[in-house]
Amino acid sequence: MNSIDHNPRRRAIKHPIWVWLAICSLLVPSIGCSRSPEFNLLGSYYPAWLVCIGIATALTLLAHMYATKTKLAEQLRPLAIVYSALVCLLSCTLWLIFFE
Repeated sequence: MNSIDHNPRRRAIKHPIWVWLAICSLLVPSIGCSRSPEFNLLGSYYPAWLVCIGIATALTLLAHMYATKTKLAEQLRPLAIVYSALVCLLSCTLWLIFFE
């Protein structure tokens, strides 16, 4: 048997993949042109997302203290999901407010 593939569909599928690879390889150098947001804290550079997560965790702790004091925490179930979602919401909101 001849090893040449005579299926026109298979050749048509291979061509666009090479075109996309060529286009992507030309665009890759332009991806990392912007400077990443970072903070200089005590001589070390920390990424901004880490600072946002830290602030969001502190705000969630304050929200937990308020919910416990007003007995609202009794109505929030399951607490692990509620507080995890609150940390995620607050950290993404802080990121959008200060860095976008």
